[in-house]
Amino acid sequence: MEPRTLNGQSVGMGVAFGRAFVSHEGMDEITSRPLRDEEVAGELARLDSVARAARVSLVHQRDDLATHFTEDQRRIFDAHLKILEDPVIESDVRSRISKERMNLEGAVRDVLGVYEQLFQVVETEGLRNKLSDLRDVVLRLLKHCHRENPQEKSQRMEGGVLVVPELSVSDLAEALQQGAVAIVAEDGSLGSHGAILTRASGIPALLGVEDITDLIQEGDTLLVDGDHGQLILNPPDEMVMAATGRPPEVEAEALPPAILADGETIHLEAAAASPRETRRAVGIGVSRVGLYRTELPVLQRAGAPREDSLTKLYGQVVQSADMVRFRLPDLESTAGLEALYPGPEANPSLGLRGCRLLFEHPDLMQRQIRAMMKASVGKEVRIAIPFVNDTADVRRVREACDNQRETLRLEGLDVSHPVQLGVVIETPSAALLGRELLAEADFALIGLDSLSELLLAADASHRDPEVGLRATKPHPVVLRAVRKLASLANGLNTELSVYGEGLADGGPLLPLLLGVGIRRLIVRPESLREVHARLAELGLDACERQAEAACHASTADELA
Repeated sequence: MEPRTLNGQSVGMGVAFGRAFVSHEGMDEITSRPLRDEEVAGELARLDSVARAARVSLVHQRDDLATHFTEDQRRIFDAHLKILEDPVIESDVRSRISKERMNLEGAVRDVLGVYEQLFQVVETEGLRNKLSDLRDVVLRLLKHCHRENPQEKSQRMEGGVLVVPELSVSDLAEALQQGAVAIVAEDGSLGSHGAILTRASGIPALLGVEDITDLIQEGDTLLVDGDHGQLILNPPDEMVMAATGRPPEVEAEALPPAILADGETIHLEAAAASPRETRRAVGIGVSRVGLYRTELPVLQRAGAPREDSLTKLYGQVVQSADMVRFRLPDLESTAGLEALYPGPEANPSLGLRGCRLLFEHPDLMQRQIRAMMKASVGKEVRIAIPFVNDTADVRRVREACDNQRETLRLEGLDVSHPVQLGVVIETPSAALLGRELLAEADFALIGLDSLSELLLAADASHRDPEVGLRATKPHPVVLRAVRKLASLANGLNTELSVYGEGLADGGPLLPLLLGVGIRRLIVRPESLREVHARLAELGLDACERQAEAACHASTADELA
């Protein structure tokens, strides 16, 4: 099938590719028919049922997606809830059903038409937004008039592009909940609340793309270019590769277990920071999340995320993956969170960060631990402690976990599984105290980027290559530290994994890590295929010889 390019208005920046999931639930789909006298009571009852279902779904979406939006943006959901509960609107709909014998869909559409005419008399931005919200609520009601099985919809939308007649808040919420990667709409306004929340969510989106509900069929492949306002229907693989930097993964085969060229098994796990990234990794066959970063909801809620929102967010991750290691928030004062940092620090990377910040704000730590436990009810919970210095840090967090576990047990929750507590080794003191920390913890992660920076006293982001390259190139001292930790972990039978940006391209660092004894690697979803392929090319004997020579070197230049 020949590709076709359609133009639209960009709502959300970015590029995404996936199969089309076409929704025809627009205003033009509302059908009106007269009711027989004996049908009126049933239609009024149907109104009650549909309105109740719409309210419940709206509240659930507001809470489930709390971490995506600011407090002001979340008020849009509350405004829609008020419209759903408006007694005047409800009375108008009931009157049309009972007195004019209209069916529910026709009555709702007729009421909307009256408001459209009223608002056209006075054209102001405020009234246009109110009308947009009302249309959005009508679309929500329409969806619940003929609601399909939500599980079936979830399976179809995962990794797909939602195609709708009109961009709405309810469409956006459903797309985010069900794992869609982009949204394309035929109608809508850039100033609508649906567009505002879409921009805030970060999902690529277009509106004003003409005739898409006629041109696009369920299952077509779509390349959504939110940066240039273009939609490419059924693009060739090379176009997808050029736009996204990777080949299409629609119905791609799942990755088999990672094995070196000589048959040695390597445990390849995902690093994720959202349910969407988790689902993406699982979709390509990597079902273990070795590192789940928890900073985003803290940043989005200005340092004070709600426990219920965190629980729902983490619950989505737990349900998607076979295993998850949650890392407690690792923040520093440059994050701009006044609630946590009253003033600037002279050296943020060595200041109140990682577990130090959590000890300073125990309520934040306890809220995170409770949410992780509640999201994992009936399952084992794995929690990693960032920026550990010594075993005292581990014991303080373990005590907090034990206290919260007992509290949740008294609340009637199944928290029978002990918390598996791990350490993130990224400071020189943690590396030097490796034996003690590995004996104290249930598992360990090496944060290779941070450990390299601190061991070499170099900022990887520094614009002067004399500084920046020192922290990003493989260095003998870092390899020696990792080799020591790998040997200790093997002797103590403690799981040890490594994560860091240096793994992403499967470059020169990978064989060196394998050569010093690392068998567990944590990689971002977009790099899993590349690293998996690179591992298949490597032989363990060659890696060990290369690593042995590297560890005996005295400068980074000798490793080149």
